[in-house]
Amino acid sequence: MFDSDRSTADVTLCIFPHLKEFIAIDAREDRPGGPAVLRLSISNILGEDFYSQIERDFSKMIRRQDIGFLELMGIPQQVEAVIRANSIKRIIAELGVNMPESGHDRGNAADGTVGVLFFAGPLLALEGPLLREAMQELFDNKLAPHTREQLIDQLLELMEQERKSIADTSRQDIANLISGKGGPYVTLWESGGN
Repeated sequence: MFDSDRSTADVTLCIFPHLKEFIAIDAREDRPGGPAVLRLSISNILGEDFYSQIERDFSKMIRRQDIGFLELMGIPQQVEAVIRANSIKRIIAELGVNMPESGHDRGNAADGTVGVLFFAGPLLALEGPLLREAMQELFDNKLAPHTREQLIDQLLELMEQERKSIADTSRQDIANLISGKGGPYVTLWESGGN
């Protein structure tokens, strides 16, 4: 399928774990209109056909005749891999990249690469100048200066939304803890048992 080497990726996905939007940087030279920064909604990706494919893949996974107990315990990781692969396929289709189904006639699509940047932790903490430097390093020879600036503006906006969403989630967790909606109990402090 696609390699996951960000530095030379034809398509780079900027994922914000708490948001329903993400950015796709389509840096393919042969893209109609040239390389572009696209802001996409998860609702465009997670349609009925996506869920149907996940269900078919999951059904095949658990209905194998030769499945053993150990393999059965590994199903959560397999489900994660199926969801990830199907998500990438849907995003690539949304971007208009043609990917033949069979492995022997993939042609140019197999030569493409997809990179994924998860905006969490240290990457989410990048401020303007450092973000600008990182985007310059990643996309200097693939995006025109005005397109790179558009990318940085959109990243900064979504990064701020992601930070706010994380803060709101933390406040909600504390409110649930205080109100008792967070579960039957919580351990605030535990003695070492001396």
